[in-house]
Amino acid sequence: MSPTAKMLWKAAVRQIILLATGERTMQYPKELTDALEFVWGEGILSPGGPEEVEQMLEGIDICGRRVLDIGSGLGGVDVLLVVQHGAAAVVGIDVEPQLIESASHLAAKKGLAERVTFQLVTPGELPFANASFDVVFSKDTLLHIANKAAVYAELLRVLKPGGWFVAGDWFWSEGAAENAVVLAWLSNLQLKFAFTHPADALQALSDAGFTEPKVTDRRHELLEANRNEVALLEGPVRQKLAAVVGMEMAESRLASAKGRQAALESGALIPCHLRGRRPT
Repeated sequence: MSPTAKMLWKAAVRQIILLATGERTMQYPKELTDALEFVWGEGILSPGGPEEVEQMLEGIDICGRRVLDIGSGLGGVDVLLVVQHGAAAVVGIDVEPQLIESASHLAAKKGLAERVTFQLVTPGELPFANASFDVVFSKDTLLHIANKAAVYAELLRVLKPGGWFVAGDWFWSEGAAENAVVLAWLSNLQLKFAFTHPADALQALSDAGFTEPKVTDRRHELLEANRNEVALLEGPVRQKLAAVVGMEMAESRLASAKGRQAALESGALIPCHLRGRRPT
């Protein structure tokens, strides 16, 4: 059996186990979120913190605005949107109840429970009326959703005329699905991703009805950030992380960071910033 075939077989077995045990509904158990938060900061589940959020919002003023956060996770980004960017109110939604519980606790701890709220949802149509939000925000969540066209159309629906959609998402290049480096990285992940191509995302934004659609390649910036993560986890920090989540999880996070680095360096993995505006 070739190395690539072995990777694919390993990934298939992992999915069979998840289906048999019913664990497919929880991609973010506490041991994983504890590890991600340890590396990336309080309430944050993906690379970058305040600086990344600021770069995503560059040129867009959300002060006094009502914001919907798609895939709010542990709620750290939602706190930033209020505290550092002046949003009047943020509604975070997610599909896993333990994340909603943790995010609500964080908002209460920060004294923001009245301005930052969280709601459990199921995949599909959003439980909000048309034109409910000034801004729709999402950081590194849409990579879990395969049908980008459908989700973009739904996000456009809940935006007010003139409102902005701002997101961070991860894509891949042509041929990446057969790239051995990418397959090696994905085979060791417990998360399920649905990658598409940047050009397809741009077209889907336009087809959904967004004006000023834009997809900005951020691979160079994420390469440096990921390189720093690898260096961090290769040092004494890994022992500190192991004390929190166990050595197996600590080693898993290092392996994931190294695999992501290889995929980024190969050019197959392409993190991007997206934005578009609902016509007035």
